[in-house]
Amino acid sequence: MKSSLVSIVALAAFLVAPAGARALAGGGDSVSTIAATAVHDSAAAFVAPPAPDPRSLDVRAFQFLNGRLANPVFDAVMPFVTDLNRWRIVILLAWAGLVLFGRAKGRWAALMLIPLIAASDQIASSVVKPLVERMRPCEVLGGVHLWYGPEGWITTPAEVARSYKSSFAFPSSHATNITASMLFIGLAYRRVLAPLAALAILVGFSRIYIGVHWPSDVLAGAAIGAALACIAFIMFRKIYPRTREDIPARRIP
Repeated sequence: MKSSLVSIVALAAFLVAPAGARALAGGGDSVSTIAATAVHDSAAAFVAPPAPDPRSLDVRAFQFLNGRLANPVFDAVMPFVTDLNRWRIVILLAWAGLVLFGRAKGRWAALMLIPLIAASDQIASSVVKPLVERMRPCEVLGGVHLWYGPEGWITTPAEVARSYKSSFAFPSSHATNITASMLFIGLAYRRVLAPLAALAILVGFSRIYIGVHWPSDVLAGAAIGAALACIAFIMFRKIYPRTREDIPARRIP
C-alpha cells in the first residue's frame, strides 16, 4: 500500500508546482515563447521551416516511433499518459496522503518536490527552449501521426502547410519534469525506483508518439531532469539524514 501510494504521489509534482501545472494546461508541453508565437501565429501566410535531413538518426528514430509503431492500443493509451492533468484528483489525494501519513520523510520529500519541479520546468521552458529555438516534428515534417487535442488523431499533410504548436521543442518539458520527480522519489524510496523509472520512460515515449517531440528532445529533457533530481536528493539527504527506520533490518542467520 505504501509503495503504491509513493508511486502515485511522485506525479503530484506536475500539479503542485505552479510552473509544472502551467506547462500542462491544455495538454501543452511548455510555456509559449514570444519568438515561437511570432513564427506560428503571425497574420502572414505560413511558411514551413526547412525540413531536417531525412537521413539523420533523429528523424529516422522519430518516424519509426511515431509512424511505424502506430496502433489502436497506443492511440488510446498515449493521449492519457501524456496529459497528466487527467490525473489531477488522484494525484492531489496521493500528495495529501504523503504529507499526512508519510511522517517526517514523506513531508520533506513532498516539500522538496515543489522547488525541484519549478526549477526543472523553468530551465527547460524559459531558458533552454528560447536559446535553441528548435521546431517540433509536426512543424517541419509531413505525414506526422499527431494527437491534436479535441480533434483527436490526425495525419498531417505530406507537405507542411500550417502550424500546429506555439512553442519550441528542445528539450521536452514533460521529460524534464517527469524524470526529475520520478528519479527524486525513486532515490528517496528505492523500492519504487524501477516502476517510477518505467513511468518516466513511458511519458517520454508518449511525447514522441503523439508527434510533438524528437527523440533527442526527450533524451535531453531526461538528462536535465536527472541532473536536477540528483542535486535535489543530495540536498534532501542533508535536510533529512538517513535514520534507522530507513535501513532494512538484516536477517539473523
